[in-house]
Amino acid sequence: MHAAGPIIGLNNSAEIKCIERERQALLNFKHGLIDAYDMLSTWRDDENSTDCCKWKGIRCDHITAHVTILRLRGSNPQSRFFRGAVKITSLFALQNIQHLDLSYNSFVGSHIPQLIASLTNLRYLNLSFSASSGSIPVQLGSLTHLRTLDLSNNAFLCGEIPYQLGNLIRLRYLDLSNNFLDGELPYRLANLSQLRHLDLSQNSLSGALPFQVGNLPFLHTLRLPGNFDVKPKDAKWLSNLSSLTHLAFKAKRVDPS
Repeated sequence: MHAAGPIIGLNNSAEIKCIERERQALLNFKHGLIDAYDMLSTWRDDENSTDCCKWKGIRCDHITAHVTILRLRGSNPQSRFFRGAVKITSLFALQNIQHLDLSYNSFVGSHIPQLIASLTNLRYLNLSFSASSGSIPVQLGSLTHLRTLDLSNNAFLCGEIPYQLGNLIRLRYLDLSNNFLDGELPYRLANLSQLRHLDLSQNSLSGALPFQVGNLPFLHTLRLPGNFDVKPKDAKWLSNLSSLTHLAFKAKRVDPS
């Protein structure tokens, strides 16, 4: 999905121009970022760059002119475009944003703010490889339009998985792998009846895998941390996952009971 370039409206004689309040929010978001590769050179506060719908990484709705996509993804873990303290709170003015991708950047010490729940139209949220820290806010469970949630590969992301993520009933892709998460896996994740991909590998999660996960009819990929207590008897409900094509886990111990 490309996120750069202008969106032309139904009237071909005119281009949609961004809303000034949203333009200022984007400029505020840029402030404080270290842009070593000058990726945001088009993000300027001057008369020659007044239309944020033409800025790199931005897409606007072709009718309302609201920003719907912000994609500032780095190219890979070795080439991270942005560093510094990311101010996601600056984006809360973008009430119509559906796609937010800040992955493969280095926002060391930045937390996922609780008020991210105000972005109620989000369908896609990717903060993987972003050096995010702290815990996963329970308020993420309010983003009920989410289809994709990727918080993987953040070495400083810790704490328990909020059971409120079980409210994301439209979610299809959930990746929480390669973090420092602990505690038990909430059984309410079994509410995610549309889930296709669930990756919890490389965490410090413990306890048994909830049998309710066997009720996910579309799940095709399931990756589990090695310290889960997966027993032979769990094969019964695992066999209920008729769409499963990839299962990765390492049993903590073998217990015939």
